[in-house]
Amino acid sequence: MLIPQSMRDALNLKSGEKVVLELEGNSAVRVEPAREKKLLRLKILLTDSPGALAQAAMALAKLGVDLVSTNSHSSRRGEAASWEVECNPGKATVAQIRSALSDVGAKILSAQWG
Repeated sequence: MLIPQSMRDALNLKSGEKVVLELEGNSAVRVEPAREKKLLRLKILLTDSPGALAQAAMALAKLGVDLVSTNSHSSRRGEAASWEVECNPGKATVAQIRSALSDVGAKILSAQWG
């Protein structure tokens, strides 16, 4: 994406730096440097059963966790699955996220800020 130099200067953006675009209303776009928001990276263990991923995602949504990117796959077909999440947890703590996921049968294997 090409951002005019005057806007890059105003935002203190370097060439190739990531940005977040947010639609405001129907016609305005807000541009923010991605570095301003730290993302929490989670590795989550789920059961490999229909609906397990949806239940975990709903548990995070109820806490106000904003999922930025996710990747899931079966690690042992029919038994276990792995879900990697990059998110903005908002006001939720890792302990609250851990508890909410535990309530739906999921387990955090690791949590890192990046």
